[in-house]
Amino acid sequence: MSTVAKEFKPEQIIEQLDQARTLAFSMPDTYPQVLRQILNFVHNPDKSIQKWCVKFLHESFVKNDKLKQHDKIDLALDTLDSLIFLSNVKDIDTFESVIDISSVIYKLVFQYVAENVGCNQVWSKLTELKNSLVNKFQSNYPLEPSDNAEHDMLRNIHTKVELLKFIIIVIDYQSQTNVVNANGDSTPPPDTFSLNKVSSTHALIKYSNMEYESKSLLDLVLKVFSYDILIPPLLSAILNHCVIIMKRKPQYANKILNIIENYDTNTKFQSNYQSVESFKLSKKYVDRALKIFIQHVLRHNLVPSNYQNSLNKKLTMLIDRGNDIRKKNIFNIEEPNIKKRKFEGFLNSAKKIKTIDYKNLYCLNDVDNELNNFDLTTVPQNILVSMVINALGKASVTKLSKALEIIGERYTDAVESNVVAAPTVKKEIKQERQGFDDEDDEDGPTGYDPDSVYTLPPPTELSFQEKKDHISIIIKNFFNLAKNANIVSVEDKDDSKTQNGEINVSKELTKIAIKSWKKDSWIILLTRLATRGMRSADEGKSPDDRANSEISDMIRNAIFDYFLDNIHGRIDLIIEWLNEEWYSEKVFNEEIAIKKTVSSDGLHIQIETPIYNKWAGKVLDAMIPFLEPNDRKIFIRLMSDLPYLNEDLVGRIKSLCLDPVRSKIGFLSLQFLIMYRPPVKQACINILQELSNSDQEDLKEEASKLHAKYK
Repeated sequence: MSTVAKEFKPEQIIEQLDQARTLAFSMPDTYPQVLRQILNFVHNPDKSIQKWCVKFLHESFVKNDKLKQHDKIDLALDTLDSLIFLSNVKDIDTFESVIDISSVIYKLVFQYVAENVGCNQVWSKLTELKNSLVNKFQSNYPLEPSDNAEHDMLRNIHTKVELLKFIIIVIDYQSQTNVVNANGDSTPPPDTFSLNKVSSTHALIKYSNMEYESKSLLDLVLKVFSYDILIPPLLSAILNHCVIIMKRKPQYANKILNIIENYDTNTKFQSNYQSVESFKLSKKYVDRALKIFIQHVLRHNLVPSNYQNSLNKKLTMLIDRGNDIRKKNIFNIEEPNIKKRKFEGFLNSAKKIKTIDYKNLYCLNDVDNELNNFDLTTVPQNILVSMVINALGKASVTKLSKALEIIGERYTDAVESNVVAAPTVKKEIKQERQGFDDEDDEDGPTGYDPDSVYTLPPPTELSFQEKKDHISIIIKNFFNLAKNANIVSVEDKDDSKTQNGEINVSKELTKIAIKSWKKDSWIILLTRLATRGMRSADEGKSPDDRANSEISDMIRNAIFDYFLDNIHGRIDLIIEWLNEEWYSEKVFNEEIAIKKTVSSDGLHIQIETPIYNKWAGKVLDAMIPFLEPNDRKIFIRLMSDLPYLNEDLVGRIKSLCLDPVRSKIGFLSLQFLIMYRPPVKQACINILQELSNSDQEDLKEEASKLHAKYK
């Protein structure tokens, strides 16, 4: 295969791989053979080939239901070496896909080793893959570590959530399952696999080692609760997984509930990388996740008797805190006890300096800090030496190395810039002197030429950054206008004439431009500026078009952020924006498609609306986590008034169905869409079918009932 890689370009290899993939899917009997051949290309140094191979493996193990179980197990054994290699490839998309694939393969191979003896080599490879992934949970892999531990905590959260899923699978398989059934039987469910089904005398899978490692991994996961800042996505994911762990592994209930009992968001610091408003929202979100978790475990009798009183008290406290926040505007609540975490990084980590001097070269703190102006020459030398020695003794090696690296790069850049700038300066001086001489020669005896005609210079074209600055000012002014409740409609006030009866030209122009200004007129102008005012016929083909697209996204982001400030009160605004977004994009793309089609007679042109799909998805993703059980009317209204829905947008409702407290909103929304939005009926039925296979009994029962009704 290495010979093939040398003979062909990456594009040619990918073309051949596409042909092999087509063959595998068209002739399922050849699938195992094709996959084994493709594994030889995994080690190819070309990133595009590696990504193609990872995508194919993901399709094979995660999405392919047609592959026979015994073939899937055999292929999983053959794929271990490739996954170990790919788990160390520093690419985020590749790494996340590898985690998903490993989650499937770990279960297949663990069960295979449990049922077969003499698999030392296979077990060794599986352990290596497991350790490779688990050890990356507390890092930012595949990103490089920064100079600040706090910054690293908040980076690459999506990858950490994916790794969390894998770790929970390892805990589940490497510990005994003791689900207590209604008849008092504690045997595990028949459709699950765990340490219970492994022989106690197994040569490789030792009970004591597996249980110890499971406890250690659970401690690793729960360590996130000990952080002094809040990371809502990670905490919420851990709480969701803890519900499953407590249901299947009651032996871990005390460990988990002890953490939950003592956890309080009021003891956490505001991160240096979030605003006060963001910190308040984080506290609200985490408190809400804790409340739902406690309600669920209490309702399903997963709490030992010694924790029931304390958890009921904590639940009452969280409910009262949430009700208090709902009565007031969370951003207007004064919280004097909020404290910001001590900053441990460099406030000035720029690797280029504006002014070439020693002060700017070595400055790593805030450039505006008054300490930078302190004259150290006034301090006695012996005291300076003592200060430096103490500082070096307390500084971490990693941070000191990073500081020296920043200063070194500043110095290198300053030297290179100075060398390049020197000849340029001399050349400009010479040209300037020559220009002065020429001007002196052209002047007449009096220094004035009456025949010359003075013309104004053309206006300077605005740079892209200047355009963005002006758009930011326009957006800001519009939102200030939105906050003004005392706006008078132009129709209600006629100031077109002055006191003398003369026509006021300025007022007349205003009436012509905006005939009926109302309190919501600003949103119409902003949305049309974004959806129509910045479009061109060949959008995306030139730098100017791409710049216009970026400016449009600035406006969309501003509207989106305005909506996030008050989700419940601004639902009309968001519906109006998304309708305008969809209509403008559909009409615009339809016109382009017709122009490109030589003859459109009898042809059905499929018009895509990717911009609308993107922002509608963002609105749903932002809104769903903050919905309360009594918000079903608001959410169903949004789903009914959105101009277009597809399978991806409807699929976001599934998270509501999975939430025990808000599942009613999810199921009501699915029923509404099935009855009144026929184009997405099948997508809703597919969600119900998927939920029917859930391991949560109450969820499974509700989904099965609705699926049987509407299928």
